[in-house]
Amino acid sequence: MLNASELGYYRRQQHTSGWQDMLEIMLSGIAENAGDEDRRQFLNLMGSRLAQRFPLAQAQTVGDLEDALNRLWSDFHWGYVRLQPTEASLTLMHYAFPAAADEAQASLWIAGLAAILEGAYAQWLASQGGQSHVALRWQQDSADGVLTFSYRNSL
Repeated sequence: MLNASELGYYRRQQHTSGWQDMLEIMLSGIAENAGDEDRRQFLNLMGSRLAQRFPLAQAQTVGDLEDALNRLWSDFHWGYVRLQPTEASLTLMHYAFPAAADEAQASLWIAGLAAILEGAYAQWLASQGGQSHVALRWQQDSADGVLTFSYRNSL
């Protein structure tokens, strides 16, 4: 596992002039025109559509799924994910995601990116045979530099 300094370095390396600025402007515009829940649902939908555009092959193991996700994230330069299964849940920890273009917009950027990833991960897990009643949610108290998602049965 990388330390915070190394994660910060890799996140800064992910910066691509233009696309991050444009996405940040879009996230800001959405935030100005929609409530928190509407914004989250819209960005979840965008993440789901991203996952549909880039479907994953059926994985035989959690390790296979993690490898497939990381090949995609490597192509996108969006960091990497670690999957931690337990008997009752699956934790997804997304590291080295791209940093905000404007540090003053970091909290908006993180919430927006987390909502997009939440939708994408939910779609990929559903396509792997996940049940519709099992929820995937971003844990807003994630450690700095890590977006943590929990996939667990809420029934």
